[in-house]
Amino acid sequence: MIYLDNAATTLRKPPCVIDAVVRAMTTLGNSGRSAHEESLTASRIIYDAREAAAALFGCPRADQVAFTANSTEALNIAIGGLFSPGDHVISTDCEHNSVLRPLYRRVRYDDFAALIRPNTRAIVCTHASNLTGNLLDIGRIGRLAHERGLLFVVDASQTAGTVEIDMERQHIDVLCFTGHK
Repeated sequence: MIYLDNAATTLRKPPCVIDAVVRAMTTLGNSGRSAHEESLTASRIIYDAREAAAALFGCPRADQVAFTANSTEALNIAIGGLFSPGDHVISTDCEHNSVLRPLYRRVRYDDFAALIRPNTRAIVCTHASNLTGNLLDIGRIGRLAHERGLLFVVDASQTAGTVEIDMERQHIDVLCFTGHK
């Protein structure tokens, strides 16, 4: 059988993933609940994962890595938590609905600089379109955001782990991605 739906939640899991899930379900406690060894071990494993993700994406602090159920949740938390009514945010017409729905706005890539207003707080964009695969130059966009004192939020759901991302070098303030792609 050839399984071609790996862009959605992957059906076929490698044996090491199955083993890790079984080990977690049979030996670990709730990471945020108690101080017994099983819970502390779970907390250490999660923190190790935060450190690995921070190292992979050039994030300076592992304690700034947060895990959510998926990128839609992460993007909605970022957008809902960072911006208030009346704030101006720049995005693109390549965005997934997880960005477009909360922003209720579509813009063109060429217009980023021209669209900045006095009340603009951030630029939120995808690294690559989930429809076309087109990559945006997040380094260029991040540099513009940094120069203008704006936050830069990137949806890397299509590129995390396959295209190099360096949060410091590309001036990324919030990087959201999912583990099921």
